[in-house]
Amino acid sequence: MMNHEYGVKPFDAAGITTATVRARAEMTKMVNGLRGLGGPWEGLQLVATAEQIGVRDGRRISGRFTVQKDDLIQGIRHEDGVARVTFGVDIHATSADHNKTAAIHATGIKVKPYDIPLRALIARDVDGLMMAGRCISGDFISHASYRVTGNAVAMGEAAGVTGAIAAKSQRLPHEVNWKESEEKLRQLGLRA
Repeated sequence: MMNHEYGVKPFDAAGITTATVRARAEMTKMVNGLRGLGGPWEGLQLVATAEQIGVRDGRRISGRFTVQKDDLIQGIRHEDGVARVTFGVDIHATSADHNKTAAIHATGIKVKPYDIPLRALIARDVDGLMMAGRCISGDFISHASYRVTGNAVAMGEAAGVTGAIAAKSQRLPHEVNWKESEEKLRQLGLRA
């Protein structure tokens, strides 16, 4: 959480590589600076970094439902809810200039627990395509709430089971009733 890269398109491989190299160099400077302070930092070493820089927000595919800001403000429930989201809206600074004045973007939005429906995981325009995690169908504000790991795990389980049921029964994912998927998730011990 000490360094960020801004304005890098997540679909630009060269841009991601350049940002990753730049971020690693910055991390080395930070480690050296801390080591120079001595005391508890004296022997500090950088052991490893991720293979590439993490991308917080990129393209999201339009689904059969789009999660929107009002859904989390109102605490919307859905019969095909695959995850109940409770995480607040977490928008980091969106540019280097913004980061100089505020590391986060305060929205003032109060989130009520809301559901991610299975329909938000099923592509609207590409039959058979499902999504989970950050790339589901949602707007910028809702993405800043549902994009965390715990929600992504529940979405991934739901997408995987629904996709498997669809494949085994020779249907498309949008033709699978959520109750079928939910029952299979219970049988697998993934739902209470």
